[in-house]
Amino acid sequence: MKRQASISMTGLVSALLLGAVSFATDVQAETKVCSNASLQGSFGFYRAGSTSAGPLAALGILHFDGKGSVSGSQSVSRNGAFQFDIVIAPAPYIVNEDCTGKLIAPDGTTEIARIVVTDRGAGLYPFSESAGNAIYGVGRKIGTDNDDED
Repeated sequence: MKRQASISMTGLVSALLLGAVSFATDVQAETKVCSNASLQGSFGFYRAGSTSAGPLAALGILHFDGKGSVSGSQSVSRNGAFQFDIVIAPAPYIVNEDCTGKLIAPDGTTEIARIVVTDRGAGLYPFSESAGNAIYGVGRKIGTDNDDED
């Protein structure tokens, strides 16, 4: 009886391991679906967090061209001081196959934020890389069927 239980347990462990390998392969295949073209169109976004000068909150729009250039505008509150309609100059962006990426300053060399593209390009999560900042945000594509889900 113990031997039969042992064989069944071995079979179960083998099946679980094979399932885990299969699942990992499926996840890897699913995560290699992004490129710069994944971000195309206009996105409403917000950012919030803290800076060395105090709290920050921002709301704006980003326009991704699908080829690696982003521009837009935003309104910002920095430690309670408001600035409205600040132009975001055209700048490069990079989206990797695993849907992670970077926003680059207009100079083309300075990385300013890390991003994750979500919902097959309908959303994004930015995280600021500026020294002294702890700023994160959420962006949603404008004009998709998913706009009302948030």
